[in-house]
Amino acid sequence: MSTSRLACLAWHPSDWIRAAVLAVFCLPALLSAQVSTTGKITGVVTDASGAVVPNATVEVNSPALMVPRTSRTHADGSFLFDLLPLGAYELGVTASGFQTVKRTNIVLSAGFTATVNPQLTVGELKQTIEVQSEPVIDVQTVQTQTTFDQRLLQEIPSGRDPWSTVAQMPGATLDRFDVGGNQSMQQSTMQVHGSTPGEQVFSFNGLDLNWPGANGGYTQFYTNHDSFQEFQVVSDSTPSSVSISGIYMNMVTRSGSNTLHGNLGAYYGTMALEAGTKFPTFKGADVPAGSPTVMLRDTTASLGGPIIKDRWWLFGSYRRYDLRSIFLAVTDKNGNPIADPNHQTNTDLRSDWQLNSKNKLSLIWLYNEQNRFFRRDSALVSPEASWRQIEPAYILQALWTSQVTNNLLLDVRAGYNKEVFPLGPQPEVKATDFNHTDRVTETQTGAAQSYFSNPAWLFKIAAGASWYKGSLAGTHNLKFGFEWGDNYNPYIQTVNQGINAIYDHGNPVEVIAFNTPFTAKSYFHDTSAYLQDAWTVRRRFTLNLGLRFDRFISFYPRETSDPNLTFPDLFPPKTYPASGNLVTWNNLAPRLGRQLRPLL
Repeated sequence: MSTSRLACLAWHPSDWIRAAVLAVFCLPALLSAQVSTTGKITGVVTDASGAVVPNATVEVNSPALMVPRTSRTHADGSFLFDLLPLGAYELGVTASGFQTVKRTNIVLSAGFTATVNPQLTVGELKQTIEVQSEPVIDVQTVQTQTTFDQRLLQEIPSGRDPWSTVAQMPGATLDRFDVGGNQSMQQSTMQVHGSTPGEQVFSFNGLDLNWPGANGGYTQFYTNHDSFQEFQVVSDSTPSSVSISGIYMNMVTRSGSNTLHGNLGAYYGTMALEAGTKFPTFKGADVPAGSPTVMLRDTTASLGGPIIKDRWWLFGSYRRYDLRSIFLAVTDKNGNPIADPNHQTNTDLRSDWQLNSKNKLSLIWLYNEQNRFFRRDSALVSPEASWRQIEPAYILQALWTSQVTNNLLLDVRAGYNKEVFPLGPQPEVKATDFNHTDRVTETQTGAAQSYFSNPAWLFKIAAGASWYKGSLAGTHNLKFGFEWGDNYNPYIQTVNQGINAIYDHGNPVEVIAFNTPFTAKSYFHDTSAYLQDAWTVRRRFTLNLGLRFDRFISFYPRETSDPNLTFPDLFPPKTYPASGNLVTWNNLAPRLGRQLRPLL
């Protein structure tokens, strides 16, 4: 006859504190980072003899701009346009006594600096020379980046999620492989050139909005590839505006324009399109194994255009993604393989408003649900003992750019990200049900071992300035700014009936009791400041000089046991004082890079 015993398991804030102290080793991944979501056009205006032309008027225009931008060349003939939205540009140069020159098809991607050196010819202003630019290379920026524009995102035959996209970048490694969509939308650890697993940033329009938990390298929002103007991965030689040197994903959303534009897309796959499965054998007989995709369906729609031309643009997109796979090795009572259905929706809206000729305000809203209806740690978990993950998340973001002078620009970004990550009960599970775990067969029935909720949020603000100066031992593009973040990450644990029943081959062994409901809260603040200068000497040699300061503070608030404890006699209610600063971390990091323009 089997015997049974009662075991008590208590979770205390002190356990979480000890675990959190280990996070000090992951701090660089938790710090704010800001990378450019715009491009630059720079150059030197000369005449036919090679002499510089000062005080020439330079203008850039593009379908991506509501208002053309104008500047004048410095005494050394140099000019710079910063904070230009992504797209194709036309550059025009006029100067007294010279013909007007226009350069067209200058294409900018995020963080790209296009060098264009117009040469003027003596003549009348009304005469115009138009030259279509050949593809240019960035001869000033040292960061290593891989850019996926909208055409590549649409046409490359791969999974349509951040992890499948990063897997295509040279040097990147992931901890799982997506085969035919079987890992689609499942988060992976990504590394490049020896980076740590936590050094991966999900930057949404230039703001780091990572989940404020674990090692800091995970996201709490999911995206629609068709809502992006670009998906860029920065991996090495990052500027001082970025804190990490691992996988930095720079997601830049699309906007409206003066013309109506949009797209419809649908992707579909079934088991009929998959290669045949070769099963393992046991005693000469095939053993069903694997998790084939029964159905994959991805539909998307987007539309953008003007409300008021050259003043107010709107863009919106919607995506619904359905994935259904099965576990061949585990069947239900009717002999059918257990299913694992997933469902994701995304809604994105963006409004761009040109307040006046010098100021632009953009407002962005993203809402998504990532739903996994039968989440399991093992295929041997029965449907009623699996988790139901209905995970809503949203982002609110504001972006403001201001042209204070021709050579001084401001860029301010603020964002709020909220999500609720739940591992909840199935609808048929009653409050009186509890978990039955068999240690020998490794099966679970009745209810999940525990239920979990993580209603985390974070708020980030970043402000930067870009100042250009020529004729100072070369040209200088000085950038400086700060970032600040407030992050909250609670864990709420519950266990049905407060117990798990443990069996060995159907024989009762023990009952484990838990001190639930239980809530653990954590906060951290991250602050950063940076200064960098792109100093171009003699037009061919550029030094990138930078300095970055980061500060990180983490703490726990005062907490009291839940008043509805299942076993208050076993686990008497307690009050735990606030922790004070668990971690106070400061770091000062210089950055140095150089770029040499080749002779052509």
